[in-house]
Amino acid sequence: MKAYVGENVQGIYAFDENGNLIGKRIFTEKPETVLDKLLKGEVPEDLILFLEELKEKGYSTFVVEHPELARKIREFGFETEAEFPNIAGEKLRENVEEFLGTDWFEKYFTVGVALTRIRIQEQSGARDKMIIQAIEALDDIDKVINLLVSRLREWYSLHFPELDEILPKHPQYVIFVKNIGHRDNITKENLESLGFGENKITKILEAKEKTMGAWMDQKDIKVIQGLAKEIDDLYKLRSEIEDYIERAMDDVAPNLKALVGAKLGARLISLAGGLKELAIMPSSTIQVLGAEKALFRHLRSGAKPPKHGIIYQYPAINKSPWWQRGKIARALAGKLAIAARVDYFSGEYIAEELKNEIEARIKEIKEKYPNPPKRKEKPKKEKKKKFKKKKKFKGKEKKKRSKEKRGGRR
Repeated sequence: MKAYVGENVQGIYAFDENGNLIGKRIFTEKPETVLDKLLKGEVPEDLILFLEELKEKGYSTFVVEHPELARKIREFGFETEAEFPNIAGEKLRENVEEFLGTDWFEKYFTVGVALTRIRIQEQSGARDKMIIQAIEALDDIDKVINLLVSRLREWYSLHFPELDEILPKHPQYVIFVKNIGHRDNITKENLESLGFGENKITKILEAKEKTMGAWMDQKDIKVIQGLAKEIDDLYKLRSEIEDYIERAMDDVAPNLKALVGAKLGARLISLAGGLKELAIMPSSTIQVLGAEKALFRHLRSGAKPPKHGIIYQYPAINKSPWWQRGKIARALAGKLAIAARVDYFSGEYIAEELKNEIEARIKEIKEKYPNPPKRKEKPKKEKKKKFKKKKKFKGKEKKKRSKEKRGGRR
């Protein structure tokens, strides 16, 4: 015999083929928790216990409305079919007050709000959302560091201007100011302890003797060193966030990470709005992620369309000549689309296979297109012949011309 199974916000109900109620089970857990599992296609414990009770009554086949739920129930050894709508679902929806009472609307509203809260918590707690926040925090830290380092260089240059050219790399400059401070503290031993090379040490010592910078007392230097210390702490924080992104990408999107690296993979997830959104994107959209302005300019004014967006950071693209970049970007976007889908839907590791395929395709592109294409010459427009207009004469000049014509006739 068949039993048609359905649920509402109070429990699980079963009806026979004639629409008669043959059993019900009130949820032992919170209704929103059980319904959340059912909506996801998972099998809650209440449902298994209820089906066992029905099986003891002689019902062998169970009909539910969700195909995924039916598939999962079969794994527990029950013969299950999926049918939408089924008798149980129609009965429960048509006669809500009969099964839930006069306050049925309040019950539905309360459980609906609780379900919404669960889904929001799931979305905000998803690991890909954590990665998005981390990569955006990294960008914010970079902006702050660049701003503060510019200020530090300008400020400390009042005291030791020659150092600006000797130490062009920001981290080295920050470490110098933080640990050395006043130029009188510069010694060969101090510079060696900071890890500077022999060549830079010589240049700094020579610049110290010939400096044109202003004198500063210890109070001024202390404030500048405090700024340098804060910047150095930001560099350490940046490094910690980078390590976090590396670890998180191993859990969330290992194929993406193996294909293009943790940071570029995280940026793609961020631009898409999440791993799910990236997984359902076509490869043509992934190819131009990050180049939205150029794309809209192309659509609006007919300018050349962008060949790549953020994936330009991939070494094989930015190190290739201009005529090969678009082809490599297209091939890479195709593999990224596959990697994102596998990461989201199955979690299987296929990165090595994808890497081999993209490397083979890049090699093929470089061999097939070694030289730039010939640029098409624009056809020259023929100049239209201009016809001279006859001059119109007025007044005395007109009379004079007419007299000359008459005199010529004679």
